[in-house]
Amino acid sequence: MNQKTNLHIFLGAGGVGKTTISASYAIYLASLGKKVGLLSIDPAKRLRSALSVEHVDEEGKIFWNHENQHGYLRAAILNLPDSLKRWIIDEGLPIEHQNQLFEHPLFRTLAEKIASATETLAPVRMAEWLEQYPDTEELIIDTAPGVHAVDFITRPEKLLAFFDSKILQWMKWFAGETKWEWRNGKKEIVQDQNFIQKFFRMGARTTLTMLGKAGGENVFISLVELILLMDQIFYKIIDRLEQAKKWIRSENTKIYFVFSLREDSISVVLDLKRILEENQISPNQFNFILNKSISDEFLESEELKNFLKHNTIGEVELLFKSYILSFPRLKQIVYQKLENSKIFQIKEIPITSSLTNINQKEMKFKDLLEIGKLVCF
Repeated sequence: MNQKTNLHIFLGAGGVGKTTISASYAIYLASLGKKVGLLSIDPAKRLRSALSVEHVDEEGKIFWNHENQHGYLRAAILNLPDSLKRWIIDEGLPIEHQNQLFEHPLFRTLAEKIASATETLAPVRMAEWLEQYPDTEELIIDTAPGVHAVDFITRPEKLLAFFDSKILQWMKWFAGETKWEWRNGKKEIVQDQNFIQKFFRMGARTTLTMLGKAGGENVFISLVELILLMDQIFYKIIDRLEQAKKWIRSENTKIYFVFSLREDSISVVLDLKRILEENQISPNQFNFILNKSISDEFLESEELKNFLKHNTIGEVELLFKSYILSFPRLKQIVYQKLENSKIFQIKEIPITSSLTNINQKEMKFKDLLEIGKLVCF
């Protein structure tokens, strides 16, 4: 694992602006000249609207480069079936077998099962990011909304608990501990299996392939390739889970709880905090962000006071007036609740109207940059 890469994980309830906040922070860090990765594991794919783009793929593409510095923002949306296909292609399966394999109903069933294991296997994709893009300095994770997103943090440890170290060592030996690196955009093996490992695996491949030919089932040959291939992929998954577990618990890793002044939003934050503490995640990693806040300066401004003095007729104006009048009291109640849970340091992100206006793309980017500055603790 690249110890120079800082990890940032954003959690929170739905509708609190978590994806916008994480994208803002990513843009801000890139503007400082940092090489930034942004991985969204939110199935709703809100990252596309946050970045004002039509498509964000699974592998990761650069969406923004700094004009004068070396910083960039590379973003991806998690799609585990596509990741599985890419992992298999990376292993060098012959193209005709790849096509047969990807079209086979058993493989499609496997891909569907993997697609439902987002929080379980997302840490694997996170760890793989550094294998693909080792120059990444900051990696930001936008999780799915709600309490279940905490599985992203706790799952690597739970999964690894199922595996005995001797089993892992045996798998490591049989798989051959094949090591590879990304060089000039291509994957190259730097350490292959030893002679005995090659002998056993070659013998198994030959025998099973002959059985497949004898049965007249070409698809069976593809499944044989999958069986012989998956041990290596499986070992890499375990290895990446181990890397993810260490990375998540690193003292440099930051976890951000994003919330708004909604009862359900506060409840989610408190539940997330409790679960992480129960799993021995250090509170020193925690950061709390109140989004869509209204500053004290605005509440005390003469402009607002004059507005509140005037009689309002429209429904929107009435709702806004009611919200403004109730905001200070609601904020006081929420802050008291958070203090009772030993949450004292909170960053506030103000409401920015232009973020919701798709036609103001340039202004939106500027606002995202300004919001990103406020996320820094």
